[in-house]
Amino acid sequence: MIRIALFLVAFLLCASYAIKTGGQPERAAMLAQALALLLSSATGFLTVSGGFWTEVPGWLIADGLLLIALTGLALRANRYWPIALAGLQMAAMFAHLTKAIYPALPPFGYALLLQMWAWPMLATTAIGIRAHQLRVRRSGPEPDWKPSDLNPILP
Repeated sequence: MIRIALFLVAFLLCASYAIKTGGQPERAAMLAQALALLLSSATGFLTVSGGFWTEVPGWLIADGLLLIALTGLALRANRYWPIALAGLQMAAMFAHLTKAIYPALPPFGYALLLQMWAWPMLATTAIGIRAHQLRVRRSGPEPDWKPSDLNPILP
């Protein structure tokens, strides 16, 4: 349980960093990750403990919704790091696909594949926040979002 407590502390530190110094995309990424964490907790995080013998449907739903949110963010944000974040989440989705294709996957392997992407996702988010902070300090304010195709910028 110490690893869960450490992750939650790191998550809260990253979330407060995003709120304090991040732009809208950084805050949106942390909000999406926080909602996925809450949904995962509500749908089996505490009850699965050691029981990764079968697919965890609540986590599949939470991970799928997070992938959709992060992909949308990667497409709209005026940043590069959300692309890497969405890619890491896609790797987490492959854990569910692996268990669905190969049900005999050992429980430890399934648990490891599901959980190992959370730390790199936090690191990517923190690095993205820091990069945004440095760009703003160096060049001044920058647009958070790409121009919308529905509302093009007129010359």
